[in-house]
Amino acid sequence: MDFPRPHRKRIEITLVPLIDVSMFLLVFFMVAGTIDKFEIIPINPPLAQSGKPMDEGHILILLGSHGEVIIGDDLLSIADIQQRLAPDLKANSGKVITIKADAAVPANRVIEVMDAIKRAGGQNLSIVTQSKERMHVE
Repeated sequence: MDFPRPHRKRIEITLVPLIDVSMFLLVFFMVAGTIDKFEIIPINPPLAQSGKPMDEGHILILLGSHGEVIIGDDLLSIADIQQRLAPDLKANSGKVITIKADAAVPANRVIEVMDAIKRAGGQNLSIVTQSKERMHVE
């Protein structure tokens, strides 16, 4: 005697929901994970009538309105600039050094920093300024 066997319903596993969730997570982290470059101290560069847009240099020196000198993440004095830059410039004297000074920084302070850079062996120097349209490096 032949008894009928109950037929099991086949379970299909689809990957469409997994792909949807994966794409959603990818887009979410791309939008939420954008990293903006921020300055350690707020700097408002001086205005300039002329200049040309350039990339920032390999070494960025920040001069704050309260006398701060920052290279990388280090707060330095002007006397320490030469010691900090000399090893980097000895390896590659062609590195571009960018000075980003606040408009309130006295000119003699900027000149002292430029002299320290020259004593350390720096040859390529750029200064960040801003125009009315956008900020650029001169």
